[in-house]
Amino acid sequence: MKWMQQFKVWVFGLMMLIPSLITPPLAAQSNNPASSKPNQDSAQKEVTAQPLIMPVLMKRGELVFTDSFKESTLRPEWTPLHQTRWNVANGMLHGIPATEEFQKSRTKHNGGTPSSKLVVPVKDCIFQMSFKLTGKMNGAHFGFNDGTFQSGTGHVGRVTFHKRDGISLIKDKNTKLENDQVEILTSDPFKIKSDQWYTFVLEVKGEQMVVQLKDGPTLRARHERFLAPKSWFNLPTRGGGEIFYDDVRIWAPLKEE
Repeated sequence: MKWMQQFKVWVFGLMMLIPSLITPPLAAQSNNPASSKPNQDSAQKEVTAQPLIMPVLMKRGELVFTDSFKESTLRPEWTPLHQTRWNVANGMLHGIPATEEFQKSRTKHNGGTPSSKLVVPVKDCIFQMSFKLTGKMNGAHFGFNDGTFQSGTGHVGRVTFHKRDGISLIKDKNTKLENDQVEILTSDPFKIKSDQWYTFVLEVKGEQMVVQLKDGPTLRARHERFLAPKSWFNLPTRGGGEIFYDDVRIWAPLKEE
């Protein structure tokens, strides 16, 4: 009888021990959601950091700004200009002209077409984004400013996309140089259309500027004006109507060792 009692105790102890032998501790389980989440976040960040168009002037380095408009509020880097109205909706940034009352109150910069700036200071960079024109909108410009006309030298350079005039790379006027003028450095007759999304990559490296349009042309230009500091991205439009932006990415160049 005593032997039987000892045997039962031994069997009970073995049954309690078996689960710990066949099941790893909680902290060591690879499918633990808490432990796997950092890896998932890193993988997602890496995916969103990949350019849709590979740059040609330099390799991408640090991703210094990204916005896919997943939040309903406008991030502080975005600044509406001339009382034009901007909001985030359905994962896109949407811009419309200023009110008619404001437009009538001004003879210049009256907000008749959506305009904004993206305050991310850069020197050389890789800039990628997608855009769509609707309504009466016939053109969109994406360029750089060296401060304002008073604090710096003003507009530096830009790429312009137009339904009528095609695509151009432009050197802008240096307001500190007498008789300096805006100059179209190169252009392509490729014409964008309303209600269609376009994605481009704009690169600036030293005196060089290159723009690649996905499923479209590549334009290259060179000018010493592009050496100027770039305080923000200047984003005017032409022709009234509305514009949408999405998937904005800005990379610094990869530092060469």
